Amino acid sequence: MIDFKKIRRGFSHIRAKKLPDDMFINLLRSLVTGEGMLHVGNPYLIDYALKNMPNNGCVVEIGSYGGLSTSLILHLLKKNNRTEKLFNCDPWIYGGVKDTYTESCMIDGSDTITCSSFAEYMKNNFMRSMKFLNAENLPHSFHLTSDAFFEKYEQKIKIKDLFERDIQLGDPISFAYIDGDHSYEYAKRDFENVNKHLVKSGFVLFDDSIDGSHFGSALFMKEMKKNKNYKFVSKNPNYLFQKIV
Repeated sequence: MIDFKKIRRGFSHIRAKKLPDDMFINLLRSLVTGEGMLHVGNPYLIDYALKNMPNNGCVVEIGSYGGLSTSLILHLLKKNNRTEKLFNCDPWIYGGVKDTYTESCMIDGSDTITCSSFAEYMKNNFMRSMKFLNAENLPHSFHLTSDAFFEKYEQKIKIKDLFERDIQLGDPISFAYIDGDHSYEYAKRDFENVNKHLVKSGFVLFDDSIDGSHFGSALFMKEMKKNKNYKFVSKNPNYLFQKIV
């Protein structure tokens, strides 16, 4: 069994372009659960995408965890005077290194904390973080797998988000951050679902797509680099692409 957490740590030292010092972003890593889940190069890529994305869409984040990247995106939207809505989803399922999630499984290194209770803890952390850091600009968040989220997105239905607000899904997408299940199959499927709604000149960023990683999202980059409908924008060290057709 591949230890993906060890792989992630092993690539965390790779040099990357960074944004100018931002006090709020610096604080996020200590304020929000999941400090080690966001590569230092991602804020630069997210900022670039938000600055240059088309005006006729929204932002979608696949995978929310404790809310670190969500708060980062909301902060950079505001900093760049963008008013686009942010939609995101997460199933909050914790399977651990061995990916053996069941209702009664225990988290790594513990014989008292179940995977299901840890998942609920992370979801509650996410909601508390959003209400504390982004009370006036909450994202439209959903406790759903990406498959279930996009199924509803395709139907353009009106549903309640985690914060009990009614919102209609199905807006065109200007930027998508794919950071969900990192298997090859899910990375590809998440991209295919995003692609259906991504507008021309829109951007898509793949987390953990670093060259040499054994994550499925990294393996999928071989296909993305051959996709004639997309232009490679940057590798920092994760991959950012722009839709050109």
